[in-house]
Amino acid sequence: MGSVIGIGGMVAAAVVALPVAAAVVSGISLALQPTWAVKYAQKRWPNVLFFQPTRERTVALTIDDGPHEDISPEILEILKENNCKATWFIIGSNMDRCPEIVANIHKEGHEVGNHTMYDVASWRLSHEEFEEQLLSVDRKLNNYFLEDNHDHKIKWFRPGHGFFTRKMLRIAEHHGYRTALGSLFPLDTLFKNQGENIAKYLLWRVQNGDIIILHDRGPQKLQTAKVLKILLPELKRHGFSVVTLSELLKLQRVHDL
Repeated sequence: MGSVIGIGGMVAAAVVALPVAAAVVSGISLALQPTWAVKYAQKRWPNVLFFQPTRERTVALTIDDGPHEDISPEILEILKENNCKATWFIIGSNMDRCPEIVANIHKEGHEVGNHTMYDVASWRLSHEEFEEQLLSVDRKLNNYFLEDNHDHKIKWFRPGHGFFTRKMLRIAEHHGYRTALGSLFPLDTLFKNQGENIAKYLLWRVQNGDIIILHDRGPQKLQTAKVLKILLPELKRHGFSVVTLSELLKLQRVHDL
């Protein structure tokens, strides 16, 4: 697939010293996700959304890898209780098991994005395999919403496992997608029963215009629900609004942040 770039929006600036053909930009660990790296990433790859520089107290919440029949309904209820919206990056094979949850996600005003057909690293796929996975989910979502009379256009894409290549971006753009990673990824899939600590970490790091990445699956089971039960009320208490990616993108950009 070519040079592999980024994970969860975290980019190592050392890439500028590497030959372009050999450049591999790795994710930075939980403790090493500096703001300058996110700003560098956004400047280096302007067609990929890592964060939205703004002075408004607003962040976007994204939920990856769902839907999940046990976890997603509770997350939806927590979002509703706190009057918050999110962008859900759906894996097509998971949608097959519980399409009614996708309908509820859309019905409650959230946004649905394309996270490919299977939970695999997108950059490991051939160009043809990647395009087919992207389009398989595209067809499922658009056909499903069409049948339900929803005027819904899927436009956000997030690569499986958080890495992309330039060729992947071109393929996604060709099919009308904008790629989004993020700026605040607590590596939640690596931990179990750490909901309170993950929430504290996010509250410690959060800034205007951040894109938070959490997951709707895995051995941690309802960990994301616990994170959100703590995180969302505290964000609101500190004056933050929690919105979808499209709503975040509407905010006025501040170029000197």
